[in-house]
Formats: sequence, structure tokens, C-alpha cells
Amino acid sequence: MSLLLLLLAQAASNDIVITGKRLEEAHAICKERGCTPLRDAQASIALAEARFRTGDYLAAKSVLAGAVSRNKDKAASDPKPVAAIYEAYATVALHEGNQGDYRKAVANQVRTLRDNLPPDDPNVLAATTALGDMWLKTGTAARAEMAYRSSEEAALAAGNDRAAMLAGMKRAWLLAATDKPRQARAKLDELDARAIAAQPGYATALRVLRLRLAAKDAEGPELDRLIRSLGQGQDEAPVLLKAPAYALDAAAERAAARDRARKFGDVDPDPIRSSELDAIQWADFGFWIRPNGETADAEVLRSSRGNPWTALVLEQIAGRRYSARPAGADDDVQGYYKVERLTRRSQYRVPSGSLISRRVAIGGYETLDLTEEADAGAPPTR
Repeated sequence: MSLLLLLLAQAASNDIVITGKRLEEAHAICKERGCTPLRDAQASIALAEARFRTGDYLAAKSVLAGAVSRNKDKAASDPKPVAAIYEAYATVALHEGNQGDYRKAVANQVRTLRDNLPPDDPNVLAATTALGDMWLKTGTAARAEMAYRSSEEAALAAGNDRAAMLAGMKRAWLLAATDKPRQARAKLDELDARAIAAQPGYATALRVLRLRLAAKDAEGPELDRLIRSLGQGQDEAPVLLKAPAYALDAAAERAAARDRARKFGDVDPDPIRSSELDAIQWADFGFWIRPNGETADAEVLRSSRGNPWTALVLEQIAGRRYSARPAGADDDVQGYYKVERLTRRSQYRVPSGSLISRRVAIGGYETLDLTEEADAGAPPTR
């Protein structure tokens, strides 16, 4: 939940301490006595993040729902803290499996920023593609493309080159992800021709997109060459260039069978029963990214109970390839240590013969980078 760090940087004082024993205290003050939207966002997001990290998604969601209720009418005066609360709520709702709540929260986040900040504000720029990202995460690529296209066209019409470039790059990667490499390369050529593409940050981003597109079809020595061609600074996170698909677990196979039956009008081979309620399943995976871009020593750091799919994730992590970086003195031992939270993807669905929606596992995973900031402590060594 990166906006938490932004909110901390905006804090005018140190009255709220968001770590240790003061965490519950700070939140209770805002909940019971009231405080500014900024302080409420700081305290609520911090407490929700703590609940989320321990796997208590419903408690995290409840904390953020309360913060939304207290602050939603303050969007005009304090748009950034209110939008941050919506963003955090959307993240938790997505992992918890409630796509309806996720969609509403993203829409409210975007509306809060667009309605109350100048169009060239960095927070508005960052939210430019949020609606497209939402449709993509909920499995509607066509709507995602429409949202990205609309954002790009609106930004171009308004002369907002940065927002237009961001939306355009999202469109290019979506074309690549939906097996349209020729259209993706044509879009990248179009973006390269824009004046803003010469700026260092955008030039690097476009280069990464081209490398990731090329890496999708590369293997062996050719893949190694591509990975070495994108050097990383010593303090920069490596860029994921290629990753195998996750192997299907039982939930994914059941969901695929249901989708096939629905597509062809057949009887559901495995109908959802009114007594079913899938638990929230999550796990934190830690692994090294070596200087050559390969992963090593992937392991489960902690998880909810009874996760039969963690072995499939470890296998997938082992097959990833990241960008390489220049060799350093400690490269034979170190690298970049990364921690990811994966939650088994689920949705709320109403079983036949029932009026109550149930959480149903549908296969696949929601992913969140939990890697600590560099100053939060050294990563583990092996």
C-alpha cells in the first residue's frame, strides 16, 4: 500500500506514531474522537496494512470501511487522503474476493482525484489508468482497452503528454498480453515518435516494454542477451521480463470447467452448493533475484493454513527471469531480495437455490509486493 508512505511524507507533525503499540491508539483516536482526514488516513491505512499482512483481510477491510464512512464527505477539501483510503480499500477488497467493492472503490478513488485536483497533478496522472487496471484485474480486457484508449485520447486533447504516454504504454502492454505483438510494436513506434519519449524516464519505460515484448518469445541465449541488455543500478529493483504461467490448481480447473459449460450452454458440471464457502488463502513468498536475472532460494515465509497451491507458485517463481545488472563485489552472495503476497483468487457468487452470495475460489492469484523499503532493515541472507 504505497500511498501510506506518501501520506507519511505529507504529515505536518509526529503526533501520530503508526508503529508498535501506538498503532491501535492512533486509530482509536480518529474513530472515537475524530481527527483530520490526513491523520485518519495515516492511522487507518497503517492498521489495515498490519491486519492485511497477518492475513486478516476482513478486519483490514472493516478498518478501511470505517475510514471511508468518516471521510467520504471531505473529498473536496482533502482529496489525497480520501483517495488513499479508497485505494487501500480497493486493494484489500480485490484480495478478499469482492470484485463489486473493488470496482466501486477504484471508481471513487479516481472520481475524488479528478474532481478535486488540477488535471496535471501527479496523483491525477497516477490515477489516469486506474479504471483500465481495474477492468483488467477483473478479467475484462476489452473494457480495459477502452478505458486506456479513452484516458489516452482525453489526455492528448487536453495537452497532458505525461498522462497520455502512461495510458498509451498500458495499451501497448495489453496488446502484447492479448497476443497481438504486431499491434503492440506499432503502438510502441507511435509512442516513441512523441517528443516526451526522449525524456529519460519515459525512454527507459518504453525500452523495458520492448524488451518484455521480445522476451515473451525468446529462449536460451537470446533471452540471456535481452536480460543483460537492460542493466539496473545497484539500488534499483530488477524488472520482470519473462514469467511462465502458473500451473492450474484444483480451483482453476473447476472454474475452467464451469466457464466452458457456460460458454457452450451446457449444464454446469460442478455447480456451486449453498453450503460452500471457500476460505481466504494467502502466502508470502521470499526469493532472491540474482545479478544475472535468475531467481534463487524461493520459499514460503508464512501463510494461511492448508494451502495446497504453494508448490505451484514456487515452481513459477523459479522460472521467472528479471533484468540483469552490473556485477558488484558481493554479487556471488547477494542480489535483490523480494517478498510477494499471493492470495488465491476468488469471487462472491450466489449458488443455485440460494439468495446468499458465497466466496468461491476461481483459480489464479492476486499479487502484492511486500518488499520492505531499503531503510526498513537488511534482507535475510542465506
